[in-house]
Amino acid sequence: MGAVEAISLSILVGSSVDYCLHLVEGYMLAGETMPYAPGPEPAAERQRRSLEAVNHVGVAIVSSAVTTVISTVPLFFCVIVPFAKFGQIVAINTAVSILFTLTVTVAMLAFMAPAHFSRPPGAVLKASLAVLTAAALGAALCWVGGQLGALDWQSVST
Repeated sequence: MGAVEAISLSILVGSSVDYCLHLVEGYMLAGETMPYAPGPEPAAERQRRSLEAVNHVGVAIVSSAVTTVISTVPLFFCVIVPFAKFGQIVAINTAVSILFTLTVTVAMLAFMAPAHFSRPPGAVLKASLAVLTAAALGAALCWVGGQLGALDWQSVST
């Protein structure tokens, strides 16, 4: 694997799940916007929430994918090979991601997602604290690694 592929891999892992996460968030919000009615069976409720999520978020994620692919087209004709490769990788990744989101993810939500889901009031606060803790831990590890690396360079130079 070359440098372009390694850099692309680290960037595209996050961007490839982005569309799915937006759709799942739309599914979760679909249950919060409609009051819970004990009448419909779970399969019908999952399908209704999936349809509402696609109607609510679908246009935005498809528009995002289209603009991302269009923005990579000039890179296809670039003389600098790493830029041309990166443009092709981003375009292919975006196309596969949006295809997977609109087919497999929607089918999985309609078939096996929780029919009646609502977030507890403190869930966002707990998730935010978990993210902040992980970020602080990562920053601390980077700082310690930098300090150890600086000590190693001092010992090599003397």
